[in-house]
Amino acid sequence: MQAYYEIETQIPPNHRLNLQLPDSIRAGPVKIAVIYEVPEKPETKATKMATFLQNLAEIKEGEGLNRAAIDTHLRQERQDWD
Repeated sequence: MQAYYEIETQIPPNHRLNLQLPDSIRAGPVKIAVIYEVPEKPETKATKMATFLQNLAEIKEGEGLNRAAIDTHLRQERQDWD
Protein backbone atom coordinates (compact mmCIF):
# COMPACT_ATOMS: atom_id res chain seq x y z
CA MET A 1 0.00 0.00 0.00
CA GLN A 2 1.19 3.51 -0.75
CA ALA A 3 0.50 6.68 1.21
CA TYR A 4 0.76 10.30 0.18
CA TYR A 5 2.15 13.32 2.04
CA GLU A 6 2.17 16.85 0.64
CA ILE A 7 3.81 20.03 1.85
CA GLU A 8 4.47 23.35 0.10
CA THR A 9 7.78 25.13 0.41
CA GLN A 10 10.02 27.63 -1.38
CA ILE A 11 13.11 26.66 -3.33
CA PRO A 12 15.97 28.77 -1.91
CA PRO A 13 18.69 30.27 -4.12
CA ASN A 14 21.04 27.37 -3.27
CA HIS A 15 18.38 24.90 -4.53
CA ARG A 16 18.68 22.71 -1.41
CA LEU A 17 15.68 21.48 0.53
CA ASN A 18 15.70 20.27 4.11
CA LEU A 19 12.48 18.45 4.97
CA GLN A 20 11.23 17.47 8.40
CA LEU A 21 8.65 14.75 7.91
CA PRO A 22 6.02 13.74 10.46
CA ASP A 23 6.93 10.90 12.82
CA SER A 24 4.05 8.89 11.36
CA ILE A 25 6.16 8.35 8.21
CA ARG A 26 8.50 5.52 9.09
CA ALA A 27 12.14 5.42 8.07
CA GLY A 28 12.95 3.57 4.87
CA PRO A 29 12.88 4.00 1.09
CA VAL A 30 10.63 6.70 -0.36
CA LYS A 31 9.99 8.48 -3.66
CA ILE A 32 10.12 12.27 -3.73
CA ALA A 33 8.48 14.26 -6.53
CA VAL A 34 8.92 17.98 -7.13
CA ILE A 35 5.99 19.62 -8.90
CA TYR A 36 6.52 23.18 -10.04
CA GLU A 37 5.05 25.75 -12.40
CA VAL A 38 6.80 26.56 -15.66
CA PRO A 39 6.01 30.08 -16.84
CA GLU A 40 4.50 30.25 -20.30
CA LYS A 41 6.56 32.07 -22.88
CA PRO A 42 4.65 34.89 -24.56
CA GLU A 43 4.07 34.38 -28.25
CA THR A 44 6.42 36.55 -30.30
CA LYS A 45 6.15 37.73 -33.87
CA ALA A 46 8.71 35.09 -34.83
CA THR A 47 6.70 32.25 -33.26
CA LYS A 48 3.52 33.53 -34.90
CA MET A 49 5.27 33.56 -38.27
CA ALA A 50 6.65 30.05 -37.69
CA THR A 51 3.14 28.80 -36.87
CA PHE A 52 1.78 30.51 -39.98
CA LEU A 53 4.44 28.91 -42.18
CA GLN A 54 3.83 25.48 -40.63
CA ASN A 55 0.12 25.81 -41.39
CA LEU A 56 0.93 26.65 -44.99
CA ALA A 57 2.88 23.42 -45.29
CA GLU A 58 -0.23 21.48 -44.24
CA ILE A 59 -2.23 22.66 -47.26
CA LYS A 60 -2.51 19.76 -49.68
CA GLU A 61 -1.52 20.21 -53.29
CA GLY A 62 -4.47 21.36 -55.35
CA GLU A 63 -6.16 22.95 -52.34
CA GLY A 64 -4.16 26.14 -52.63
CA LEU A 65 -5.71 29.52 -52.07
CA ASN A 66 -6.22 32.09 -54.78
CA ARG A 67 -4.34 35.40 -54.63
CA ALA A 68 -7.23 37.30 -53.00
CA ALA A 69 -7.60 34.67 -50.25
CA ILE A 70 -3.85 34.73 -49.59
CA ASP A 71 -3.83 38.53 -49.41
CA THR A 72 -6.76 38.46 -46.98
CA HIS A 73 -5.06 35.84 -44.82
CA LEU A 74 -1.78 37.77 -44.75
CA ARG A 75 -3.61 40.99 -43.86
CA GLN A 76 -5.32 39.24 -40.95
CA GLU A 77 -2.02 37.76 -39.75
CA ARG A 78 -0.34 41.18 -39.84
CA GLN A 79 -3.19 42.69 -37.83
CA ASP A 80 -2.76 39.97 -35.20
CA TRP A 81 0.93 40.81 -34.84
CA ASP A 82 0.16 44.35 -33.65
